[in-house]
Amino acid sequence: MHNDNVSFEEALEREARKFLGHHAGDSRAGRNPQRIIVADFEYRWDRSRYDGYRVSEGESAEPTIRWPFHRIAAASWLQLRFDPGEEVPAVESIVVLAEDEASEQEMIARFFEALHQMPTVQLITWGGEVKDLAVLRRSAGEFAMILPRQLTDGSPHARERIDLCRAVTVQARSPHLPEYAAATAIPAKPSPSRTIGELVEKGDWPKVRDQVLADVLTTAVIAVRHLAAHRVIECHQSNTLMAVADAVAAAIPGSEFARRSFAPWARGQKAASGLRGAVYRAAA
Repeated sequence: MHNDNVSFEEALEREARKFLGHHAGDSRAGRNPQRIIVADFEYRWDRSRYDGYRVSEGESAEPTIRWPFHRIAAASWLQLRFDPGEEVPAVESIVVLAEDEASEQEMIARFFEALHQMPTVQLITWGGEVKDLAVLRRSAGEFAMILPRQLTDGSPHARERIDLCRAVTVQARSPHLPEYAAATAIPAKPSPSRTIGELVEKGDWPKVRDQVLADVLTTAVIAVRHLAAHRVIECHQSNTLMAVADAVAAAIPGSEFARRSFAPWARGQKAASGLRGAVYRAAA
């Protein structure tokens, strides 16, 4: 009789687990994928137009070359799709463009098209509200382009996008991307931040491409951590990093940063994740 009761209880438990499993599956099936596009841009200063402005304004002119005179010289973006119930996102695209292969207008058109194709995708930048988005809006007017949905709301708190620098900072002083990355052990910029303008003007496009790609990869890592911590996404983080590293290696095989810095770091994160778990100590 005791054995029959145990079997009956076990059967009930199995049925309960099955019911809960089906219910969870139905719930997941009813949810939509969460998509993000992580983007970054590098710039060339339009010195000729700035010089004309300084001549016309004289002593009233702004002494520094500010964002209206910054022209996009390189662009990169990474699109991830987080499907309900899947521990690793799909890497839907990884793009790196530079001035030697596409004009500023062409780079912006391709980026806008990626956003237009996925109107619900969330745009993620690091410090984008400070300059990148202003430049993109200026360019849309200049080149007679239609702004994607993610750029039409002028509020820095628009739901269609996240400026991670603002999101992680709250009311603390805003950190630079390599500063935050160093503090959280994430690989970042292969070239010092202040050298990128010189690299653009020299036409050192391999280094410029690596810089803009590195910024996207670093920001993507921070984005995954941030969104997971806020329960916006669910994923296996170390496997996610490896999926990104593998996708970049396939799509951008010439990237020194991806091969020498990001991929080894991602492998290290995956190896370390296998060591985590409960720690048992011998009784004293």
